[in-house]
Amino acid sequence: MTVGRLAARFGLSRTTLLYYDRLGLLQPSSRSAGGYRIYDDADVARLATICRLRQAGLPLAEIRRAMDSDAPQLVAALAVRLGELEDQIEVLRGRQRAILTSLATGREGDRTWSLDKASLSGLLVDAGADPAGLVAWHAAAENADGELHRRLLESLDLPADEVERIRGLGSQSSGATT
Repeated sequence: MTVGRLAARFGLSRTTLLYYDRLGLLQPSSRSAGGYRIYDDADVARLATICRLRQAGLPLAEIRRAMDSDAPQLVAALAVRLGELEDQIEVLRGRQRAILTSLATGREGDRTWSLDKASLSGLLVDAGADPAGLVAWHAAAENADGELHRRLLESLDLPADEVERIRGLGSQSSGATT
């Protein structure tokens, strides 16, 4: 298979494969009489692995080290990347909790403000949320910190039955907006 065909098969550019060759990450198994790179089935399988590892977020240097060593090295690289992703997720969850806390308490730094249902709904709609997006937002807030989500809804002076209805939106496939 030529470099162009291999690139097309994986949805990559020809330049990407030439870069992988320069890095020693994916070298052609042979060359044609005209000097064109030729890739065999083993090269195709290697590129498939490279693509999976890139999708997992591993940098090319780490992929090269992992692929040029034993399988345990590859497993170790994936385990490290998984740990990094878990750390990033925890940071994002912390930010999500901080936003929910600010919304629930009506405080931003030293300033105090009040929020009502119409203002919150308007803000979310203005930010691009459609009715399904509002349901998804409430489901995510409930999943992130159900107690804080409840306090936010109660701070909007909603009746208890409406608070419970909104908190349950995440388990429905469609539902009402805020």
